Amino acid sequence: MDHIKTVFKHNHHHNSWSQQTLDSPNTAYLQSYAIVVSTETNSDDDWKQVVDVLHEKYPNATVYLYRNDVTSVKEALQISMPRYTAFVCKPSECGREFVASVHRLTRTLDDEPYIDTMWAIITGSDAKSALNSIKDDVEQPFIIRTALNFTNVDQDLFDMCFTFSDSKYSCWYGKNCCENGKEEGSEYSKPPALMFSEKLDAIRPDLLVTGGHGTEHTLEMPWTTGMLYATDQSLLLLDTEGNAVASPIETSPNPKVFLPIANCLIGHCVGENCMVTLFMGKLGVKQLCGYTVNTWFGRAGWGTLDLWKSIPGQLALSQAYFLNQVRMTYDLKSINSHLLKFKFDVTKNDPSYESVGEQINNCFKLSDNIDAETREKIYGLCYDRDTTVLYGDPAFDARFDKTKCDPILSTKFIRTSVNTHSFIITFTDTESISKLYLPVGVMFTSRIANYNIISGIDHEPILSDNFIMVLKPRPKEGSTTVVIDFRGTVLP
Repeated sequence: MDHIKTVFKHNHHHNSWSQQTLDSPNTAYLQSYAIVVSTETNSDDDWKQVVDVLHEKYPNATVYLYRNDVTSVKEALQISMPRYTAFVCKPSECGREFVASVHRLTRTLDDEPYIDTMWAIITGSDAKSALNSIKDDVEQPFIIRTALNFTNVDQDLFDMCFTFSDSKYSCWYGKNCCENGKEEGSEYSKPPALMFSEKLDAIRPDLLVTGGHGTEHTLEMPWTTGMLYATDQSLLLLDTEGNAVASPIETSPNPKVFLPIANCLIGHCVGENCMVTLFMGKLGVKQLCGYTVNTWFGRAGWGTLDLWKSIPGQLALSQAYFLNQVRMTYDLKSINSHLLKFKFDVTKNDPSYESVGEQINNCFKLSDNIDAETREKIYGLCYDRDTTVLYGDPAFDARFDKTKCDPILSTKFIRTSVNTHSFIITFTDTESISKLYLPVGVMFTSRIANYNIISGIDHEPILSDNFIMVLKPRPKEGSTTVVIDFRGTVLP
C-alpha cells in the first residue's frame, strides 16, 4: 500500500489542480490496465504469450492470477481500480456463467452499484487467434467508414455500406457498393449467403451489425433466406436447404468490429468451435458485443449501438457498452433499489423470459399492482444486465466518423476549484437540441472521490468516480447550454 501511495504522490507533483481537468489527456488513470488470467491459462506457454504481448502493449498493466474462481481477484482490483480490465481466457473458460460472474464482480469494486472498470474478454479458437485479435496493427482511434448490416443503420454514417433489410422481405439497400449505381432492390439476385460473402470481400467492412435468428454456431440471413455456419476453420455459406452456395470464408483479414446485437446466443463462447472464436482473430474482428442467451428485451444490445451512434465520434464502442450498462443499472435502481441484488441464474440451459420472471418473483414477490410495462422492464433489465459481453481489447478505440454528420453538441470539463468541477454540454444551435434523444455520458480521464452533485439535478445526472451521464440533457428554453456542477476530489 505504501508503494501505491508513493506512485500517487509522484503523479500529483506534475499536475496542479488548475491544470488538470477530468478530460485531460495522458493521465495515469487512462494508462491503468489490469490483465486477469487463470493460473491454468497462464501456465500454458502459448496462452502465456497472449498475456505477455498484452503487457508489452500496455507497460503499466498489472497481471492478476486466479486459480478457480475469477471473483478471487476482487480485492486486488479494488486496490488498483483500473480503467481497463482484460480477462484473458481459453475458449473453454468464458461461457455465460463466467460472463455473469464478471459483470457482478466489476459492479462491486466500490460502494456504487455501477460497473467500475471497462472490461472485456480476450479469447480465440487458439492462442494464435487471440493474439491476432489484439495485434497492434490498427491506427487508433479506429474510425468506422464501411459497414455490412442485417438491420438498418443510418447509411449516412458510412462512405460505403450494404444492408439486408430486416423490415421488408428480400429487400436490400446499398451505398457506393452496388452494380450500375443501383442503391436498392426488392429481391435478391443471388443466394443471400453468397451476397454476404461477396460484399464482405468487396466492402471490407469496418462494422458488421446483424439481427435475426442465431445460435452459438449459426447466423441466419434475414427472413430465413440462408445461413452462415461456423466451423473451427471457416464460415460455411448455406442456402435454405443447407446446401453450400459458395466456398467457405476462411479469412477476412481487414480489422472490424462485430455487433450481433439482435441475435440470440452468438456472444456465448462454447469452446474453440463457435461464432465467437471464429470471428475473433480468424475473421479479423477486434471487438464483438453480443448476447450469451436468447434475446428478447434488447436493451443491452440495441442500447449499446444507439448510444454509440447517437453523437457520432463522441464515444468508443467500449465506452458506449460501459455507459449503457450504467443506464440499465440506474433504471433498475429507479424502479426499486432492492432489485439490484437480484442475480439471474444462468446455469440452466437456454435461460429465458419465463425463467427470469419466475426467479424474480421467487426472490421478491412482485406486487400484483405493478403494471405490465413496468413488470416487463424489470424482467428485461434483470435479464439483459449480466448476459451481454464485449470481447477483444477493452482499450481498443472504435468510433463512428464524426465528420459524417453536422455536430450537434460538444462537452467539456472546467476545474472550478481544488475539489469542484463543471460539466458543460453546449449544443451547436437550438435546432440541434431536438436531434438528441439519448443521454450524454462521458468517461473521466481521472477518478474522483468524495463526489456529489451541486447543481443541475433537474437534468438527472448520474455521477460516479469515473463517469458522468446526463439523462435529461435538454437546456432551458432560450439556452443552448447545460451545466452540471459537482464536487469531487481528483485522485492521482
